[in-house]
Amino acid sequence: MTELLVPLVKFSLNLISSVGYPGIVVVMALENIFPPIPSEVVMPFSGFLITQGRFTTVYAIAAGVLGSVVGALILYGFGACFRGERLRSFLEKYGKYAFVSTEDLDTAEHYFNRYGDWAVLIARVIPIIRSIISVPAGFVKMGIAKFLSLTILGTAIWTTLLTYSGIILGENWGEIGPILQKYENVIL
Repeated sequence: MTELLVPLVKFSLNLISSVGYPGIVVVMALENIFPPIPSEVVMPFSGFLITQGRFTTVYAIAAGVLGSVVGALILYGFGACFRGERLRSFLEKYGKYAFVSTEDLDTAEHYFNRYGDWAVLIARVIPIIRSIISVPAGFVKMGIAKFLSLTILGTAIWTTLLTYSGIILGENWGEIGPILQKYENVIL
């Protein structure tokens, strides 16, 4: 994790620790919109807080899913409103602030074109693409019911796995980051 992201992660963890479930919702929504906030740290930390008796498993996972879905809906709406060159122009100017490039968008579009609607489900477990895939879904005006169904299912799987990894690792929840980094490198 770069030096730039360390304060962002610390802020996210402090927010979750101090605010509770609403903190998870906010951070996971932001994680979808601003991919450098890693769900791979947020949800295992929530799992650790479950082992400390601060959260319950069902509510922590539900808060993570809710936040992710809120963020996905915002990006879906963004894709529906800013189609084609308008979005590319926007990303060229401002994408660097969210660590999202036009190449990331191209990759997400490629997945969407290759796998169709199922790309929304599959992409929910692929770093960076899990956020960006909502944009091409908005481009093509994918039905909102199908988008939500696939997003909720994929996000629930990812959020549950990450939360349980934090529960299993307990006090060593921070160890999940390096493990998932290897997974991310293979995927990317």
